Amino acid sequence: MTAETPAAANTPATAGPSPYRTLPALCVPLALTMLQSTVLSTALPDIQDDLSGGIQDIQWVISGYSLAFAALMLTGGACGDRFGRKRTFLTGLAVFLAGSVFSALAGSVWVLVAGQAVLGVGAALLMPNTLSIIRHVFTDSGERGTAIGIWAAVAGAAVAFGPVAGGPLVENFGWAGIFWMYVPVAALGLLLGVWTVPESASPERRLDLAGLVLSVAAVAALVYATIEGGSRGWSDRMVIGAFVAGGVLLVAFVVTEKLVREPMLDLSFFRDPVFTGAVLAGFVLYFGLFAITYFLMLWLQTVLGWSAVGAGLAILPGMLLAMVAAPPAGWMTGRMGGAVPLTLGILCSALTMFGASLYGVGAHYASYWWVVLLVGLGIGLTLTPISTLVMMRVPANRSGMASGASNATRQLGSVFGVAVLGTLLTTRMTDSVRDRLADAHVPAQVREEVVRAVAAGGAQSAGGGGDKRIGALVNAAFVDGLHLAERVGAALLLVTAVVVFLLVRGRDRDDVDTGSAAVPAREKSPADRA
Repeated sequence: MTAETPAAANTPATAGPSPYRTLPALCVPLALTMLQSTVLSTALPDIQDDLSGGIQDIQWVISGYSLAFAALMLTGGACGDRFGRKRTFLTGLAVFLAGSVFSALAGSVWVLVAGQAVLGVGAALLMPNTLSIIRHVFTDSGERGTAIGIWAAVAGAAVAFGPVAGGPLVENFGWAGIFWMYVPVAALGLLLGVWTVPESASPERRLDLAGLVLSVAAVAALVYATIEGGSRGWSDRMVIGAFVAGGVLLVAFVVTEKLVREPMLDLSFFRDPVFTGAVLAGFVLYFGLFAITYFLMLWLQTVLGWSAVGAGLAILPGMLLAMVAAPPAGWMTGRMGGAVPLTLGILCSALTMFGASLYGVGAHYASYWWVVLLVGLGIGLTLTPISTLVMMRVPANRSGMASGASNATRQLGSVFGVAVLGTLLTTRMTDSVRDRLADAHVPAQVREEVVRAVAAGGAQSAGGGGDKRIGALVNAAFVDGLHLAERVGAALLLVTAVVVFLLVRGRDRDDVDTGSAAVPAREKSPADRA
């Protein structure tokens, strides 16, 4: 039986003889949601050719998934707490399966974007509940840390294998082969989930409909503005309007959550410095390291000439190291606290980004291999403590809420990181290529054409019309922009490491189950008592 708070009349979860029997059912669908984040990048050129989409249309093929995923993550966790974590998890997996079929049969770009949104809805329902179910099934903090370590290892492996698996799938079966691959895997996940995952719920909780609507609208507006800002420009009226609307909706959400009796997100969680430190670490880690990992793939392919499959294989050793490091990091967090592995992981990530900024055009794998390994070590040391600390610091009956908040924050970090650091990269690259072309005495008309192409689409859109000299200058300018983004990200991660260590240190071994460090209960307002 799970360690529910006595006052909460929750449906107990029964895990059978061993709680580890539930992990395959949770990790198989988790792998799908993480794989979807990276595997489709290898298919975008084929999708563009087959469906006759423009650059902006193709960007939304990726963004449709991210937008729905981020906007509904908090809702998915709250629904799991209220209606049943297993039920919500299986519903999300079924929606993900339907979205896979819908996407595979898409005959136009915007039908595919709609399919991606359906996939995002399914992922948002199932992913936060995987952690919430672990919170209920693994009542021992040490075993829970190990289980979350395995969970994080699977997530890291799926991210790593995305580019590696995508290339052969597209080459042999076309871009739709990626989505058809999901169907049998999702069906297997459903069968395992029905047989092995125990049900648990907090039926006394009410669904916060106002908070649901406001949170979805606020996140959707902010994510839309961030995605569009990179292409339309940050001064565009639509972008500014979406940011303003998102900000107003976010304030309305916070006010609402303070007033309602059963909030979708209990803001008292953030009074706990450990919970706050873990959530902050997740946001900044995804903002910096995961965004730069995306740009590193561009560097490997665009500047160094690796194929999509080759670039995936190049970073594979780092992701394998992430798999190896994640379970020990979980064990350390459960037994000794999360401050040390979490801080070390963030420092490794900062060093990764700074180290990557030391290499540019003509770099050889033999010189930057250590950066690839540090990427994996940073991910492996951080993802497990983040998830473990979040689960340790909240009551069991609100684990879905906390998991949704933590995962939504990380997803938002990746979206904002790609947009903000991408803007830094593009702005610096545009200025650099203009200066380099002028120094090389390239004719003014050609110079302006190249600069416009760079500003619109980056290095991959400005090859100089086959002119190797111009192509080399564009690549060098891309590296200039990449180095600026990497160093800004490294500085942000370094500051975050210090802040997180100060927040978490000395408090990170207390589990709310023991009663030693329970998150303060939200006081009822006069209206609630009435």
